[in-house]
Amino acid sequence: MEKQAIKQDRYLNSLGWSGGIVCLIAYGLNTQEIITSTSLAFLLMNVFGCCCLIYYTYKKEAFANTFLNGVYLFMTLLALSKQI
Repeated sequence: MEKQAIKQDRYLNSLGWSGGIVCLIAYGLNTQEIITSTSLAFLLMNVFGCCCLIYYTYKKEAFANTFLNGVYLFMTLLALSKQI
């Protein structure tokens, strides 16, 4: 594997892990009642996490997960539109 390809793979994996961790943090804060599921912080964390996961799963050709995160992003954006 070339150095460039290794760097790109590390970047992609970091992006996927970051997205997953941010979504889990949002979920954890919500279940502990620190933030609500309608709060701007929760929704923005989910938008960021979903976008990272969508890109990661698309590049890894895991299209079922890409679709699932796309639907989750769509629902989050609908909830976010009610905040504005």
